[in-house]
Amino acid sequence: MSSSIGTRMPVAPAAPVTHARYRREPYVRCQTGSGSVDGKAVAWTRTEVLLHWIDDDGQAHNRWTPAPTVRRITRDESAWRDPYDDFRFYYQPALAA
Repeated sequence: MSSSIGTRMPVAPAAPVTHARYRREPYVRCQTGSGSVDGKAVAWTRTEVLLHWIDDDGQAHNRWTPAPTVRRITRDESAWRDPYDDFRFYYQPALAA
């Protein structure tokens, strides 16, 4: 996975920031000019998402990216999976009808 997303350092924007619960961050896919990157949305505002992913070299990345470039995906759709996930959160049993 490429690290060519945005050039902005992971500094919180001026707008109110929402953070996901620890180890329960939603998986997302970010469209870039050269393809896409799968990762987790660890924080967001109405206009930006703080994307976290680890590239093929094992390097961790955190980048603010415009919200329109990001869409939520399931854990199983993601090319990258966080090995420390709270599995019960991502695979909750279906509720009985």
